[in-house]
Amino acid sequence: MGLLDGSLLTLSVLLAMAAPAACMVLWNRLGGPRAVQFGGRLGLIAVCQVTVLLLAGLLVNRSFQLYASWDDLFGRSGSGGDVQPAPGAGPREGGRLSPHGVGTKINFGYVRDNQTYSATFLGHASGIRALVRVWLPPEYTHSAYANARFPVIELFPGFPGTPSTWFNALQAGNKLREAMFRGQAKPYILVAPTITVQPGRDTECTDIPNGPQVATWLTKDIREAMTENFRALPGADSWAAMGYSTGGFCAAKLTEQHPEMFRAGVSLAGYFAPSSPDITRDPKLAKANNAYELLSTKPAVSLLLAGSDQDSNTASSIAAMTKAMRPPTQIFKYIVPKGGHNVHVWQQMLPKAYEWISKQLLGPT
Repeated sequence: MGLLDGSLLTLSVLLAMAAPAACMVLWNRLGGPRAVQFGGRLGLIAVCQVTVLLLAGLLVNRSFQLYASWDDLFGRSGSGGDVQPAPGAGPREGGRLSPHGVGTKINFGYVRDNQTYSATFLGHASGIRALVRVWLPPEYTHSAYANARFPVIELFPGFPGTPSTWFNALQAGNKLREAMFRGQAKPYILVAPTITVQPGRDTECTDIPNGPQVATWLTKDIREAMTENFRALPGADSWAAMGYSTGGFCAAKLTEQHPEMFRAGVSLAGYFAPSSPDITRDPKLAKANNAYELLSTKPAVSLLLAGSDQDSNTASSIAAMTKAMRPPTQIFKYIVPKGGHNVHVWQQMLPKAYEWISKQLLGPT
């Protein structure tokens, strides 16, 4: 019986209804000493609670497609599959690095728990004040790299996720360290900015008219902060964007919108058309932030679109993006057979995502 099967949901509904009925019937029929009766009644209450919680969990899981199977729930999926180029995708020579701008020094404090540097600061261009977390590769402090500048992967969480998710649940830094040890990836600076800059408001990484300028925050302000406070390479050929769920949408569309800032984008179980009312109420704004529509501008970027066959609509959306691609844009697909819409699946995708990014970017240098 599969985790998303209707039969399991039906069984759960019946159990949730039967448990309180059984409780009422058996409550005064329990025999034995008073302590035994008391324990039995506690057991009946516990059964009622468990069956209700089970039903609630199944309904939430079906609604959000968090776990697609029992293997997924117990951490036995999210692997398999491989990165495949769409027709017409191939190697591209890197361009030249652009000079970095002038900004203000920011006091990033070290967070031992997840080995990141953290700061909350005001972006000059956007006027947004929000938290940013930065992870540095081991090579950053090695004497052999004392004068080197490093490529950057900008990491976008989902909605209403936080930058910490990347370094706690997803273990982005540890996964990159492991990939580097195996020779699969280059040393990168990882930067995870806040994308939900107003609680409860999903801007989908967009500059909202008369609202928060989130795209500007994620592009101009983050670039300035990284090049002025860390030895980050400033040019587009050394920057990639990667995100999961809503962050995956952000990574794809910001890479397409700003080929002068990003050479590659990775979408982990993302979607490609905006859904926030802040955007969809304005047809012109919705079109300008639609990843399908942006392909018609033919940006000279590479996209890796990853997902699971069991994650609702993800594989079909990736197929639609692939069909709409026009050179010089390049699209690569990475589809795993099992897994729902959850961090375990995305964590398992990170090694191949890092390996793919390493074939797209320049640096360290």
